[in-house]
Amino acid sequence: MCDFHTLPSGLKEVIKEDSGLEVRIYYLECLAQATYLLTHEENAFIIDPRRDVDAFIIDLKSSNKTLKGILETHFHADFVSGHYELMQKTGATIYFGPTAGSRCKFDQHELKDGEEIEFSSRYSIKTLHTPGHTPESVVYLVIDKEEDSKPVKAFTGDTLFIGSCGRPDLVGSIGFTSEQMARMMFHSLLDKICTLPDDVQIFPAHGAGSPCGKNLSSDLHSTIGKEKKTNPALQYDNDVEFIEYLTKEQPTAPGYFSHDVQQNVSGAQPLTEELCKIPHVSGDVFNKMKEGSYVIVDTRPPPEYNNGFIEGSLNFPLGEAGGAIVGVEDGNFALWVGTLVSSKEKILLLCNQEKQGEALQRLARIGYTNVSAVLDNGIDCWKSKGLSLSTNNRINLKGGANLSQLISEGYQMLDVRTPGEHENNTCKNSINIPLASIYEHLGLLKKDRKYIAFCTSGYRSVIASSILRSRGYNVVDVHGGFAAISVYNPETTTTGKVCPSMRAMVRKLSEYTGP
Repeated sequence: MCDFHTLPSGLKEVIKEDSGLEVRIYYLECLAQATYLLTHEENAFIIDPRRDVDAFIIDLKSSNKTLKGILETHFHADFVSGHYELMQKTGATIYFGPTAGSRCKFDQHELKDGEEIEFSSRYSIKTLHTPGHTPESVVYLVIDKEEDSKPVKAFTGDTLFIGSCGRPDLVGSIGFTSEQMARMMFHSLLDKICTLPDDVQIFPAHGAGSPCGKNLSSDLHSTIGKEKKTNPALQYDNDVEFIEYLTKEQPTAPGYFSHDVQQNVSGAQPLTEELCKIPHVSGDVFNKMKEGSYVIVDTRPPPEYNNGFIEGSLNFPLGEAGGAIVGVEDGNFALWVGTLVSSKEKILLLCNQEKQGEALQRLARIGYTNVSAVLDNGIDCWKSKGLSLSTNNRINLKGGANLSQLISEGYQMLDVRTPGEHENNTCKNSINIPLASIYEHLGLLKKDRKYIAFCTSGYRSVIASSILRSRGYNVVDVHGGFAAISVYNPETTTTGKVCPSMRAMVRKLSEYTGP
C-alpha cells in the first residue's frame, strides 16, 4: 500500500499583522506538539516541523511562498522531525543551535548565539542560545528592523512553555546531570528570556499533555509579560530553589524518547518511502506471524475491539481527525504506543481498512516504522478465514450496571491514572497502578482476582485492561471511566460528590442519554 492520504494539518490559528507578517499555528493534540509556519513577503520559515510534511508543502504552494529555512529549536525526543525530508523536497536550509552541528548526520547550518538570519526586507530572525532542556536548545526571535531591531515574536521551543518550562532530564541532555541542566535552564530563563520586552508574543513547541514538561497550559500562545507574572518557572531568583522545583515531580518519560533523538540526529528518511516497505498480509499469514515474537497492536475503537479481538492483542484506539483533535474518548495514541511498546519490538498492526494509512503515519510520527505487517482488510479478513476471536464486555454504568454491587461481588477497583489524579479523588479502596508503569507493577496483582480498571474518561483503562488480559489477568474496564463513576455511583468515590467537570465530560461521551 503506497497511497497515503495527507492527514489533517492541525491548523489551529493564523495570526496576521498589519505589516503582512503571518504566523500559522499547526497543533497536533495527540502529541501536544506545535509546528509554526512564519511568512512575510514571498518568504517562509518553518519551526519544528513534524514528520509528515506534505500538509506544509501544500500550504506553501497555495500561498505562493518559498521556504527559506527549517528552524529546529533542539533535537526533539517526543517526535520525529520532518526537517530532512523538507530539505530534500524544497532545498531549504536546516538550522540548529550551538553545539548541534557536530552531531548531525546531514547538511545543516549551526547557528551561533546572537546570530541573525535574513527573513525579509523588514524582518530578521535572531538566535538566542538557551541551554537547559538540551545543550543545543535555542529560542528564535523575530526582529523588526523598522522598529529599532525590536523583538516582536519568540519561538521558544522546549525552553519556555506557557505555564512551565522544559524538563532537564531527557535523553537529549546526555552527558549532563539533571541538576546541571536545570542550572543552565535557570540562567537561560533569568538572563535571556526575562530580559525580553513584555509585549513579545511567545510560541512554545508543546502544550498540555506533553511529557516534555509539567503542568503545561493548553493555550497556543502568550506574552513574555504574562508569563513573568503567572509562570511558576519564572518566579525564582535563586538557582538552588529553582533546581529543586524543576527536578521534582516530572511526568514519566516514554521509553521511545532516545529512539527519536537518534532519528532526528540522523535525519528521518522520506515518510512514504519508509511506509511503502511494510507488507499487508492475509489472515492466514498474519495468524502464523503472531505465533512469533510480535506485539499485535489493534487500533479499532473499544466497542469494535471488545466485540471480537485476537487473543493477546493490545488495544490502542486510534481516535479521529488524524490526531489533530483529541475527543473526550480519544487519547494520545502514538505516545501511549511509544510508552508501552518498545521501538525494538516487532509490531503486527490491525486497523479498520480505511484507517491503515493513518495509523502507519501516526506511528511514524514517533519514529515507529517497526511494523512487520498490517492485516489486510482488517478484522474482516481474519473473520473470513474462520479464525478465532475473543470478546469482552465493558462496564456501562449508564446502562444500569451498579459499581457498588460489583465491588460487593469481589471486584477490586484498579486506578490506572497518575498518582496525582488518584490522590485528588478516586474509588474507595482502589489500587493505583499508573498505565505508564503497568509492566513494572504486575506483581501487585493476582490472577485469581477480578479487577475493574478505570482512568478519567476510559482511554487509558482500555489500553491497561487489554495489556492485563494479554498477561492472563481477569480485567474489565468502565466505559466513561472515573467521570462516569462519579456521576452514576458517587458513593463509591473518596469524596462522595459529583464533580461538575466530570458531569460535563460524561455528557460528551458516546451513547450518553442521561441528565
